Amino acid sequence: MVCYDDLQGRRVLVTGASRGIGAGVVRAFSAAGARVFLHYRSDRALAEKVASELPGEVHLFRADLGVPEELEALFQAVKEKFGGLDAAVNNAGVVLPPLAPEEITDAEYHRLADVNIRGTLFCCLREIALMRGHGGSIINIGSVHQDTTVPGWTLYAMSKGAIHGMTGQLAIQEGKNGIRCNNILPGYIDVDKEPVDDAVNSSIPVRRAGVPSDIARCCLFLASESSAFINGADITVDGGVSRKLARTVNVF
Repeated sequence: MVCYDDLQGRRVLVTGASRGIGAGVVRAFSAAGARVFLHYRSDRALAEKVASELPGEVHLFRADLGVPEELEALFQAVKEKFGGLDAAVNNAGVVLPPLAPEEITDAEYHRLADVNIRGTLFCCLREIALMRGHGGSIINIGSVHQDTTVPGWTLYAMSKGAIHGMTGQLAIQEGKNGIRCNNILPGYIDVDKEPVDDAVNSSIPVRRAGVPSDIARCCLFLASESSAFINGADITVDGGVSRKLARTVNVF
């Protein structure tokens, strides 16, 4: 039986938490009794709106995780407020419009890699430092694009593949310290709360797009003692779409 009672009072950081998947995740942790640190990059009004809806302790912090100084400032603030971390969800990331190979530029590469790869890596390293001595759970938000993708997503698929690799390495290195690191692979998640095209829904085996709470529930599980023996795993949450051998619609 899954029980989230052990999340009561836990110190949790969620990056990219002002909208979409991140907002769904921070709401779920707060509802489970956790103390949450809500990171956002640009829209303070939206972040404040999400924070105002949370039932428990919440702290806001703005940072561009692609800028080293801002990332460091975020973790200094977490250390000052919480003293350490029990769980972290690294959700912040950049998504670019589909690009043909000839359209990929050095600037586009760095725009995505600075946040999705470097930002995620250094968030993980700082989180580990705040979990040493008592253990914790790091949850990275990857994508099914690391394994199965569609044309135009070279940079994004590459970045999510990098998250897969770093998650596995950190898991085997930090397991002895009681720190688990896992990777959730979402499929098509409706973050706009607008009706999803019927063609998209019908292309997914469960006949619907995902919603942020589908990912949030998996995060709660991975942060809880119910998943104590899960470490270094890729957990696909996509309604089964990545199991299809062919797709007639670009659902990502």
